[in-house]
Amino acid sequence: MENQNSASLGCTHCACNNPMWNILEEELFHPEKILKTAEGLTHQVVPEALSLVISGGTIRPLTDGRMDTVEAIGIHDGKVIATGSKTAVEAEMLKQGIVFKFKQLRDYEVLLPGFIDPHVHIVPTALLMGWLDLSRFDNQKLKPEYTPDTIGSIIKKERNGPNKEKYDKGAWLLGKGADPALMPFVYDPNAANNIGLTTFTCDSLDEIVNDVPLLMLSASMHTAYVNTKALKLTYDHTPDISDKMTFEEYKASNHGQLQEGVGMEPALKTIPLTQLSEMVIGCFSHLKAFIAEANKRGNTFLYDAGMNDAFKSLLKIYLHFYPNNIRIGAAKMCSSQKDADKLTPYEPVTEYSDIYYGNAKIISDGSNQGLTGYQSEHYCCLPDSKGKFNFTTDQDPEPVEVPAPYRALLNTIAIKWGWPLMTHANGDEAINFTIKVYEEVIKNQTGSPVRHRIEHASLLSDQNIKDMKRLEILPSFLIGHVGYWGYAFRTAIFDEKAEILDRCKSALDAGLRISLHTDCEVTQLGPLRMMEQSITRIMEAAPGNPEDHVLNAAECISPEQALRAVTTDAAYHCYAEKWVGSLAVGHFSDFVILKQDPLHLPSNYMKMRDIEVLETWKGGVMVHQLSVPEPVLNNA
Repeated sequence: MENQNSASLGCTHCACNNPMWNILEEELFHPEKILKTAEGLTHQVVPEALSLVISGGTIRPLTDGRMDTVEAIGIHDGKVIATGSKTAVEAEMLKQGIVFKFKQLRDYEVLLPGFIDPHVHIVPTALLMGWLDLSRFDNQKLKPEYTPDTIGSIIKKERNGPNKEKYDKGAWLLGKGADPALMPFVYDPNAANNIGLTTFTCDSLDEIVNDVPLLMLSASMHTAYVNTKALKLTYDHTPDISDKMTFEEYKASNHGQLQEGVGMEPALKTIPLTQLSEMVIGCFSHLKAFIAEANKRGNTFLYDAGMNDAFKSLLKIYLHFYPNNIRIGAAKMCSSQKDADKLTPYEPVTEYSDIYYGNAKIISDGSNQGLTGYQSEHYCCLPDSKGKFNFTTDQDPEPVEVPAPYRALLNTIAIKWGWPLMTHANGDEAINFTIKVYEEVIKNQTGSPVRHRIEHASLLSDQNIKDMKRLEILPSFLIGHVGYWGYAFRTAIFDEKAEILDRCKSALDAGLRISLHTDCEVTQLGPLRMMEQSITRIMEAAPGNPEDHVLNAAECISPEQALRAVTTDAAYHCYAEKWVGSLAVGHFSDFVILKQDPLHLPSNYMKMRDIEVLETWKGGVMVHQLSVPEPVLNNA
């Protein structure tokens, strides 16, 4: 299979800014189409919240982030009524006139607050669940082998499998999650270390399948790789292209690598409308499966990091008909100055409601494994590029000072309208720009203080960390960068610069409250896996014994710190600490019961992520059950 220099890759590998949905908004999200998907749905029965006194095992409410254990916890009407000794909890329940039952934990069982993922993309993940999975992920782990041939085998099996007749009749083969940064490196004489990243061309994809159109999205959905059949159909169906050049010229201009909205739009709009419609028609069943997976992993709260009106409409309809098994907060997407100008004054979050807005979301650059995170210096494997900053001028495409459009956007959102900022910044220069503007914003912002976040915050210098503490900026780390892509960063992409990746320990030592997130579906839902990766910092894609490859061990954090990062501090990041993140009295009774204690494992690597989530409860209702629990005992 043909491999090309990564200079042609150009995808951002981040779910935050996704041109696909902008392109297909009319086809997929027309209000009539959204309403049509709800036809025939009926309200599903929601179980009543139980009134229980739970005791036994190990119970950690994490009140105020403390790791103390209590003997019992009492819940009623979806809230925590009391924690402490079993006698005291029973007494408080009786004092309030609550009729309750007992639930006894086994000795090895551990009850913790429900886990929180403070940065996911719910609807985009659900919409693509019907596409062929071409990622390297096997649940929480990496597949041991992942090459262009691996992807080729999956595609060929689909082409000749049960859906063969559909493809014979003209359907496109649609795949997602292709990730060159997780494939074996290739020789590149132009790279600093002669090491480059694999990519795909229409010619290399023709070797996999050439008789039906093939389109596969990169992990970020910012690049569509197509074979010649799909490229030719795109050319034939797009007069704006075919009137200007021959097909051979079109193919030579992109080699089947369609970048960003401009390149992807013609191909996406050539896919048969019936296939696009299937994405929305199947959305509710996929949302149900997605939320069930979140519950299976112990999540009781998800914070969507890119909500727009169309996504919110779909989710509202879903929550109207289906059991509401997850709590949802969101950041409102602001992709442009036009979006910012249409905002209304920020209203502080005082009570929980589904899909409440806590922040406005901005995307400053791309991603580092996609070679588009905006850097202060060139990539090792792409020595003619510093990446991409999303708010530049034609006169200054590689700025060394904060671009004026970026400053104007953030000032409008934060100073004019008073919104907390939630800014995606991966590259070190993007982070520098963001902190500079945040400082200006914070100095000029009036009213009650708000919590500004930097998402991913991948490459932090000592000065960045000092500035973030001084300004009380919250970093949320995509810790899978270390566990999954750490080896690629250290070997091919950054060299020694990778040592400052995801500096969780330094941020905590400086007094910052951090959170860990998945950016799902960039990485899979998995709070225990995220904890493990922050504790071990083992580069899982390294050859030989991965445990011999730790990325900057000084940045490893403790199990207790990792647990706070997916519970109490994650709740703080989402303006949700008054309801979730701990099992303090008055909080929602959202909790998990684990088969092992993540704070006391003899070994963490590839062990913590495998701890079984026996039960997940949301508001006093069991929403996930791995095994049949002990029967509830006698009435009080």
